[in-house]
Amino acid sequence: MTKNYHCGDLLSPALESLIEKKLGKLDRFDLSENANVDVHMTKEGADFVMKMQLQADGINLMAKAKSNDMYKNIDECVDRLTSQLKEQK
Repeated sequence: MTKNYHCGDLLSPALESLIEKKLGKLDRFDLSENANVDVHMTKEGADFVMKMQLQADGINLMAKAKSNDMYKNIDECVDRLTSQLKEQK
């Protein structure tokens, strides 16, 4: 699975490592090697906005979360993608 980050200066090595680990949960869905995840993170006032878009095997899924806790946003987006994949399979 290819991961593309569009986070500007918000992405630290530790945060990238955490996102990689959390997205590893999607491996159980046996996505093709061409699977691609775009991770977008921006700051709006006191909040962080995270969007994750997954493209694989003819499907296009998106998850979005907004809160003042970027770690919570990561969990929420990965959980939403997982739920959407369960519905697709």
